Amino acid sequence: MKKIQILAKKQLPLLLILVLMASLLSSCGSKDPQSPLDPENPVTITIWHYYNGHIKDKFDALVNEFNETVGMEKGIAVDALSLGDVGQLADAVFASANQDMGTDPLPDIFAAYPDNAMRIHQIVGLVSLEKYFSEKELSRYRPEFLEEGRFGTGEEPYIMPIAKSFEALFVNENSWRSFADSRGYTDQDIQTWEGLLEVSKAYYHETGKSFFSLDANANYMLLASMQLGEELYSYQEDGSAVLNLREETAEKIWNHYYIPYLKGYFTKSGRFSSDDAKTGKVLAYTGSTAGSAYFPTEVTLSESQVVQADPLVLPYPYFRDGNPFVIQQGAGMCIINSDPAHEFGAAEFLRWFTQPEQNIEFAVSTGYFPVMKEALEAGLLLEALEETDLSNPAIGQAIKTSVDMLENYSLYNNKPFSGSYEMRNLLENHLSEKVRKDLEKLHREVGEGGSREDVIARMSSRDEFIKWFEDLKTQGQKIQI
Repeated sequence: MKKIQILAKKQLPLLLILVLMASLLSSCGSKDPQSPLDPENPVTITIWHYYNGHIKDKFDALVNEFNETVGMEKGIAVDALSLGDVGQLADAVFASANQDMGTDPLPDIFAAYPDNAMRIHQIVGLVSLEKYFSEKELSRYRPEFLEEGRFGTGEEPYIMPIAKSFEALFVNENSWRSFADSRGYTDQDIQTWEGLLEVSKAYYHETGKSFFSLDANANYMLLASMQLGEELYSYQEDGSAVLNLREETAEKIWNHYYIPYLKGYFTKSGRFSSDDAKTGKVLAYTGSTAGSAYFPTEVTLSESQVVQADPLVLPYPYFRDGNPFVIQQGAGMCIINSDPAHEFGAAEFLRWFTQPEQNIEFAVSTGYFPVMKEALEAGLLLEALEETDLSNPAIGQAIKTSVDMLENYSLYNNKPFSGSYEMRNLLENHLSEKVRKDLEKLHREVGEGGSREDVIARMSSRDEFIKWFEDLKTQGQKIQI
């Protein structure tokens, strides 16, 4: 504009001034020569995700912000759609990739865990992040977060980390302090699986109630194996993997999961463990830090008795003779192979969304954590949390505990392989289904006059353990074939 004013003062012909103005104005919205996008003809980028409730609201708000700023400037319009929970999303993307009858066309971006991302990559192909992100750009992300999305022959990153969570031990501090003080327990006593079992047993015998609930069975088995010194999967040179569960490790898993559930020390009746905490069925549970906003601030013991619950968030338990490992969670975003404009537009949105300014805002308001190294500082996150309208104190505690685990725990995620999606489902359901069926059988046999102690002794015998262990290996071998 300065140039135009100077030229005007020299009384150049009006026509020349108008031509110069038109040229300058058109260049402000012209197409970037390095970009396949055209601001005059925006490309629509579709995203399928699994966010719901306040998380969906926050994601939608940021999508709108992008569309009204960077998207409008560069010619990108993002259209985001929630497809329910993560399982429903995985099924929908898989069906569309296979072009099943009645399915919608694949989106440009979809949220996925590595297991589902790999099987989609095998069908339609995903875009490597290295195609649109420089080595310098990728170096800003926490390396473990990027490693989770590396698979295929070249070990390229196919999943952009968006927001991460970890698992932690959530405790109703009010009730825990009362019981712990009366028995001489401290927080350290529930930091190991052995201590947690001991406390749960004592609590059950004193109150007749369960103490603990475990939310993610597959994560428990994967981490138990890592904590005890050996990964649950053995990876082969051809990219496949076989179940590598040692009998010794399997027996520890059995003794610290199946037996306490059978005896009533642990329980789970709600969809999520936090549901049982809301009704006082348990005092503690392991769950995702992304669910910290759902920690109950009140516990409804009966229609006439509602008591306050203050949160205590502790690191994820580990075995006394093992090493502290914690799972890293949170589905990342994958870009579907398509055309230069859609791929470039998708990458631009992911680049913008993962910048600290946007990413911290999304993370702390949803219970997740940002993905760039520079954003993973407790002070920075807690300061951002103060600016949100979230009041559940469990979120702040989860942030502090997670930063502590980032420094003192090893992060774990299993590499995807052919059949890993099905294998995870096996780990998630195999032992928990046995618990469910055996509890029904226990209730029935006791109702028919059987001794509860005798029935439990028979069900929890070593012979029964071996039967379960052999069946798990057999089912795993069927998936591997």
